[in-house]
Amino acid sequence: MKEEQIVKAAKKLISKYGYKKVSMDEIAEEAKVTKKTVYSYFSSKEELLKVLIKEELEKMRKDIDEIQNGDGEFFENVHNGIYSLLKFRKKSNLFKILFEEAEVVKNNRLKEIIKVIEEDIMNYIKSLLEKAKIQGKIEVDNIEIMSFLIYKMYIALMIEWNDSYKKLDEKEIADNILQVLEHGLKRKEVE
Repeated sequence: MKEEQIVKAAKKLISKYGYKKVSMDEIAEEAKVTKKTVYSYFSSKEELLKVLIKEELEKMRKDIDEIQNGDGEFFENVHNGIYSLLKFRKKSNLFKILFEEAEVVKNNRLKEIIKVIEEDIMNYIKSLLEKAKIQGKIEVDNIEIMSFLIYKMYIALMIEWNDSYKKLDEKEIADNILQVLEHGLKRKEVE
């Protein structure tokens, strides 16, 4: 019970103010427990953050798994999975603020934690591609490279594109990624 209170309080505060600005004292106060109680469950703020990230990743996977278990065609499931990821990231203030803070503050510990998030997402994409390849739904020479490219397309359109160009909604981003995945860059055949 108290552990859940601490995790909930930490998520609320870090999602609002960022990892660096929130202290264990503030987390304890928000959770209505003592600082000693917080440390009895978590040895450090970093350990607490890792628990928060693990929970967020599990929620994200659950959202995507519900779509992937559908009867839809492979590329339709991919599109819906990417769309779900985009919506999840939009509603997850925790991930949003952590990515921004890691970039702005140049916090190396935070960058390592972000790297764990990225690796987890790429491994998840990799597992979906491996399953599709085994089922004969796709042909991919190097699944690891393809997983990396899919993830980077997603990040580039979500963050870099939307920071510099006309804003895209989640559907436009998912549509464009799917178009590249499904059709690639084929030369138009001359008749």
